[in-house]
Amino acid sequence: IYNVEFGTDLAKFVREGNTRGLFEGRKVYGLLTGEPEYLDPLGEEAPEGWFETGYPWYDIQDGPGKAFVDEYKAAYGDGPKIGSLVGYMTAKSIAALLTKAGSTDTPALLEAFKDLKVETPVGEITYRDIDHQSTMGAYVGTTAVKDGKGVMVDWSYKDPTPYMPSDDEVKAMRPAN
Repeated sequence: IYNVEFGTDLAKFVREGNTRGLFEGRKVYGLLTGEPEYLDPLGEEAPEGWFETGYPWYDIQDGPGKAFVDEYKAAYGDGPKIGSLVGYMTAKSIAALLTKAGSTDTPALLEAFKDLKVETPVGEITYRDIDHQSTMGAYVGTTAVKDGKGVMVDWSYKDPTPYMPSDDEVKAMRPAN
């Protein structure tokens, strides 16, 4: 498990680690390296076999995720990054909130936010009333290099619901006042 500042530092970490054999014979588990923002700049130097979260837009074959990718590519000439997906889902969430509230008054927005459901490229998500957490999951897989580019392989989309704290656990962590 590693912890580095991302951006150019991740590229440096991977390059220096490969040069020094840091990853040889070791399993690497981390967050975010499977995102295009981090894999794309590494190209053929991308790490292989790391267990990561990310966004394998290039491998999504159907449903609302594929429609989002196709529309994005048509509009911008490139595949979406995770920031594109999250930004789009944020805008969709705000629009759904305003539609449900029917107003921009704070009390109406607060009421509308309770168990707000939003259709997104990853499927329907909900903002849980008890703690306002989104049920957006994560793509989890392994990093690899294909055609000179870093990609995620053997990935799956994980619904977070089984991993989130139960209502009782949330209540125990948050005082009633």
